[in-house]
Amino acid sequence: MRVLLIMPDAHMHVLHVGSFRKSFREMPLTLATLAALVPPETGISLRLVDGSVEDVPLDDPADLVGISALTGCANQAYALGDHYRARGATVVLGGVHVTNLPGEALAHADAIVLGNAEATWPLVLDDARNGRLRRVYRELQPQPTTLGGVPTPRWDLHRTSRYMIPYALQATRGCRRTCDFCSVPTMWKPYMRRPVADVIRDIRRTRARHVAFNDVSLTDDPEYARELFSAMVPLRKKWGGLATVDLLKDPELVDLMVRSGCCYLLFGFESDDPGVLSSIHKGFNRVVDYGELMRVMHEHRISVQGCFVFGFDHDDRSVFARTVERVQELKVDIPRYSIYTAYPGTELYFRLLAERRIVSFNWDDYDTMHVVHQPARMSADELYAGFKRAYRQTFTLKSIVHRIPGRGLNTAVNFVGNLTYRLFVRRLESEPRFAEPYSRHAPGVAPRADHYAGAFEEDASCRT
Repeated sequence: MRVLLIMPDAHMHVLHVGSFRKSFREMPLTLATLAALVPPETGISLRLVDGSVEDVPLDDPADLVGISALTGCANQAYALGDHYRARGATVVLGGVHVTNLPGEALAHADAIVLGNAEATWPLVLDDARNGRLRRVYRELQPQPTTLGGVPTPRWDLHRTSRYMIPYALQATRGCRRTCDFCSVPTMWKPYMRRPVADVIRDIRRTRARHVAFNDVSLTDDPEYARELFSAMVPLRKKWGGLATVDLLKDPELVDLMVRSGCCYLLFGFESDDPGVLSSIHKGFNRVVDYGELMRVMHEHRISVQGCFVFGFDHDDRSVFARTVERVQELKVDIPRYSIYTAYPGTELYFRLLAERRIVSFNWDDYDTMHVVHQPARMSADELYAGFKRAYRQTFTLKSIVHRIPGRGLNTAVNFVGNLTYRLFVRRLESEPRFAEPYSRHAPGVAPRADHYAGAFEEDASCRT
């Protein structure tokens, strides 16, 4: 059986040189993990395609096509599903969007996979080979907190040259926090940890000095993190990942992270308004002095990508200038801005849906770079214009030089990262898909009640 696994183009920051595309991010982990779950004795032929860095082969003679869909890629995923089904292939859809809107996805697939795929994906393949494919595959509940038995990702099946960091891995899955805009709690419950020995095995099998963790918050469980980082020290790798700002409260853990090779971290600052942080259930950020956090990170030579969000109900038109000024004051190495986005399944989504403030159900707009809701204290156009203006002002050469003074490898890497975002600013100004906040497309149609999770309990039993 020939299996084609696809991630549609997520419109990430990509360098184009002729037909060559290189992502400025790490290699995605989803398809490489699914490929590793295929038993070698089955003789299944595998092909992995990341649409962000290569063209999706529409004429591939696959018997089974698996497509992983984020919300921003859902329309593409559905179109690809329809295309391959018309060619006679069996199509299986999975991913966070499918898990939150299974009824919508079923119209474009022969089967869907809800939630984690470690137990269900091998069963899907076995059922497909034996002509007994079910419509819905769902994990059994309750889920364990230890995520054991996950094999080393098949990085070799991706085009490693197409990524800035070709080796991504995972130690934990899920998050103990419940930010109102985050899809993680809708997809992964409960918070799970892989055995440290399994993670170390995967790191040892990488061929590069640098690796990236794609965990939402690698330090959510400090005791687990200490065990992991202690085991990483002898490996002499350099690594980066995501963490929450309250890491600052544990200086011993920070020191251990540095000894284990940590050289960059992404933090979700979101806002420096205490009212905003409380309203989005991110009050744990309030106890941290962002300036002190940046001082400690720079003292340890850890580069920081700091993320800020525009469009909260507390935000008015002054938020853009204040945030740009704050980013410059903090000297955030690589800032990133996004727009408050109500992803299906989240608390924010259902609140704004009830308030009739969602202005677009076109999933193409759900990329944190378009306005999909009516803001409380400004117009949608004002929000989008301010978002683009903040990017322009933050990534002038003068602003970049102010934020990243000094010399050395980190400075060079940070400068390249900032130049990458300067290219993104040009995209914001020139690409048709960024021309309008939400009127660029038809607004789409709101999902029906039967599109949401929980609609298929009777059909969803699954042998695991």
